[in-house]
Amino acid sequence: MTTILFDVDGVFLSEERCFDVSALTVEELLYSPRYLNLDGRKFVTDYTEGEIKDIRRTIFADDQVLKRFKEAGLNSNWDMLFITFAIMYIDILKQENLNLADVDVTNLNEVGDMLGEVSVNPEAVLEFISRENFTKDEIYSALMNYAGTLQNLKDPKDFSMYGPIWEQGHFKYQEWYLGSELVEADTGKPAEELQKPGFIYDEEWIVEPSLIKEMLDGLKVKGYTVGVATGRPRQETLLPFEEGGLLEVFDERRISTASEVMEAEDRNTAGHALTKPHPFSYLWSLYVQNDALFEAAVDGKNKSDEQIFIVGDSVADFYCADKIGAVFIATLTGLTGREIIGTFEELNVPEQQMLKDVLDVPDAVERLIK
Repeated sequence: MTTILFDVDGVFLSEERCFDVSALTVEELLYSPRYLNLDGRKFVTDYTEGEIKDIRRTIFADDQVLKRFKEAGLNSNWDMLFITFAIMYIDILKQENLNLADVDVTNLNEVGDMLGEVSVNPEAVLEFISRENFTKDEIYSALMNYAGTLQNLKDPKDFSMYGPIWEQGHFKYQEWYLGSELVEADTGKPAEELQKPGFIYDEEWIVEPSLIKEMLDGLKVKGYTVGVATGRPRQETLLPFEEGGLLEVFDERRISTASEVMEAEDRNTAGHALTKPHPFSYLWSLYVQNDALFEAAVDGKNKSDEQIFIVGDSVADFYCADKIGAVFIATLTGLTGREIIGTFEELNVPEQQMLKDVLDVPDAVERLIK
C-alpha cells in the first residue's frame, strides 16, 4: 500500500490570502479603537487590493518576516501573526518604559490608553527572528524571554502560545478570514465587526481545481490512497474543497487540519506542540484518525508498513516527512517560489523531488515508488 499525503496552502491553494489576513489582523490589533488604538485613525473593514498590499508590505517588512518564519519551520498563520504582533507590542512597551507592576498587558485597549506617541517598528520583528538560527520551538521560548525583560511584567506567560494575547489574534484572524457571519459558529464568540465579508470566498487556487481533482482521481485509480494534512482549520479547508469539487475525492477521516491538532493538544499530556513540523497531522490522516493510534501520532511514531509520500511546499513539511520516514516531494509554489530550492538542497532533497506544481506528483511517485 502507498499513501500520498498533501499539504494544502502552497500546494493546492495559494497562501497569499492567509498572509493578507494575518497582516490585517496585526494592523487591527495595533490601530483599532477596540485594541491599542495607536494613532486614533478611523478603523475600516473594507480595503482595496492596493491598501492590503501596502499593509502587508509594512507589517511583514516586504515579506521578509514571513520568509524567516518559514525557514524556521513555522507553519501556522495564527502563530506567525501572534509572534509578529507580540514583538511589536513589547517594543512599544519598551519605548514608553512603562512600569507594568499593576498593568494587565492582555487588556490591549486599556494599555493603549496609557500610551503616548509611539512608533511601530516591523524591523524589530525581523531583527528578533534573524538574530539566531531559531527553530520553531526556540522562537517561542525566545519570545517569552524577551517579554521577561519588560519592567515589572507580572507574568511573561501572557505572551505564551495559546495565551490571552494569542487568543485575541486568533479570533481577529478568524473574523477576517471567515467573515462576520461565520465567525461565531467557528469560535463561539460573536463578531465584533459586523461588516467583514470573509476572505474565504476569495481563495486563489494554484492550478485549476478541476485539474487537481483529475490528478487525484488518477492516483486513486492506480490504487494509491490520498489524504490531507494542513495548518488550516477544518471549516477553512472543507469549504474551498467543496466549492472546488475536491471534497468528494477524500475520505474525511484522512483530512487532518488545525482543528484536529488543537483538539489533540487539549487531549494529550505530552506537553509539546503538535503543529507542524511535528508530524501529528500527517500521522493522524495516515491512521484514519483511529483513536487506538492517537498516542503514536502524538509521539510522532509511524506504526504503518505503508510507503508514504508527503507533498508540501515548506521546510516544516520536510521535517514532518523526515521524522516519520516518508518520501518528501516539494512543490515550488509556496511563498518563496523557486527561491526555496537552495534551502531544500541544503536539506538534501533531490532535484527530481522538487516539482513545478502539484500536477507533477503522479510522475514523481512513479519514479520514486519502491
